Amino acid sequence: MTYRTRLGEFEINDDEIITFPKGIPGFEELKKFIVLSLPETDPIKWLVSLDDESVAFPIIDPWLVLEDYEVDLSNQDLELLQVQDPSDIVVLSIVTIPIDKPQEATVNLKAPIVINIKKGRGLQVILEKYELKHPITKTENKSTNVVNSDVNHVTGTVKESGD
Repeated sequence: MTYRTRLGEFEINDDEIITFPKGIPGFEELKKFIVLSLPETDPIKWLVSLDDESVAFPIIDPWLVLEDYEVDLSNQDLELLQVQDPSDIVVLSIVTIPIDKPQEATVNLKAPIVINIKKGRGLQVILEKYELKHPITKTENKSTNVVNSDVNHVTGTVKESGD
């Protein structure tokens, strides 16, 4: 099926859709999403709503930002995600890029997006030990230069796609 999104129109198969039974905090009414990878914004990907074409979140692998990042899921979270094999889980964090200030980009390590890629189910969890706005520039990870340079490109992509 063809979906119009903030990043353009895409042909999406049903097995690519990720259902968030609870939605995402602040967007509880939105249940259907897809993760899109665009070569021009790699390593930043996009969590794109299929219910509201104006909603798309830049996301990144949190281990690129913090090498010793840890995610502990409750039994309730695992049940909601229908996890049978931990290797089916993907964890991503939302990136916030201030308009005209990409050098001030932050990563939400406190509330990662957790996806069971086998079942197509997602959930945003809250972790007590991390920051809501972890500055990318604060990162001492060797991937920081890659992430920082790509944040500038992501800002350009969002503006080009109608922002």
